[in-house]
Amino acid sequence: MKPAPLAPPFARRMAPLALVAGVIFGAVVPAVYQTFALRARSAEARVWAQDAAATLERQARLRPALWPYDVPALLAATDVVVRSPVFGRVRVDARRERVFESGPDHRPDEVSGWAPVLATGHVAGRVEVRLDASGIRASAKLLWIAALLGGVLLALALYFVPVVTVRRGDARDAELWSALENANATLEARVAERTAELSAREAELSALGARLVQVQEEERARISRDLHDELGQTLTGLRLRLTTLSSVLGDTHPGNVHLDAALGAVDEGVEQVRHLAHRMRPAALDGLGLSAALRGHAEQWAANAGVRLVEALADAEPPPEHAEVFFRVAQEALTNIARHAAARTVTLVLGPFDDGWRLVVEDDGRGLPPPDPTRRRGLGLVGARERVEQAGGYLDLEPATPSGVRVVAWLPEPP
Repeated sequence: MKPAPLAPPFARRMAPLALVAGVIFGAVVPAVYQTFALRARSAEARVWAQDAAATLERQARLRPALWPYDVPALLAATDVVVRSPVFGRVRVDARRERVFESGPDHRPDEVSGWAPVLATGHVAGRVEVRLDASGIRASAKLLWIAALLGGVLLALALYFVPVVTVRRGDARDAELWSALENANATLEARVAERTAELSAREAELSALGARLVQVQEEERARISRDLHDELGQTLTGLRLRLTTLSSVLGDTHPGNVHLDAALGAVDEGVEQVRHLAHRMRPAALDGLGLSAALRGHAEQWAANAGVRLVEALADAEPPPEHAEVFFRVAQEALTNIARHAAARTVTLVLGPFDDGWRLVVEDDGRGLPPPDPTRRRGLGLVGARERVEQAGGYLDLEPATPSGVRVVAWLPEPP
């Protein structure tokens, strides 16, 4: 999934932060400067007031009742405040009344500082000094303007610089994502192409496997016919000639011993040819059908192996293309039982099942061996499974109950 751009939410979060930073810089800085500058000017006025009050306290101690009215003495005490370079304005209060005032006229930009005048341990008056603060306010005004401009610039910088950086990152991410999508599309196209090639190769291999199986079965049938028709007839003719020769020589001829041995060897060869032809392709499979061929092969196998056989073969016949597959699966399963299972009873089931045909070969022997990666797997059941899968079905090996192995082969009805 394509990642969402980071710039819009980042811009929404940066806007209030940049605004707060701009307000702090544009309003708080000049306000703090003006406040501290005016406080410093007021403290200076208070120092001048304390100096004047100290001079007046000496007069108040000498003349407690008349000192507020001694104008020349008050002028002398406050002269240093009102003249250059201070240019302050002084006011003296006594008995809650203004008794003296000197200095420039009242100015709007003034700050004041005052100090008490003590006489005999009591407050006899108060001196107030007011100093001009117009320069401070003018400087503060200029600072306000500069700070507001700086705050605006700071807010814009705090907002746009990181936002532009994040937008560039989003653009780079978009380019990388586009390149990734193009590479992914190219990769998907290549994977699809390779998958199609593999599917085609797999289909070709499957068709080739099916053709090989078909050719193998055709070759088996041809060899079986050749063994039965040609070699069998040759051996039969040889036996007839040996029988005729035995009749000509008579019962007392000394060569009859060798003739009897030759006839036994011919009979054994005929039986071997018949057995080999049956294993290559039983004649009953073409002549009588799968059920008869399975029954004949299984009964002969059970008699040779000394195993009890239980049959449940349907009267109906599966499609001809399935007969050979089912017969080979049963043949291989019975061979494996004889080799490995040590079974006492074998059950053989063939019949319709789930829109197809099913063959079940079950024994009560040792069961499946434990998994062993070092053990070589036999090719018999592997080839049988390939036959079944090429015909569109499946072959499973399952544990039987209570013991043994259950081989299940299923093939669908052909369309």
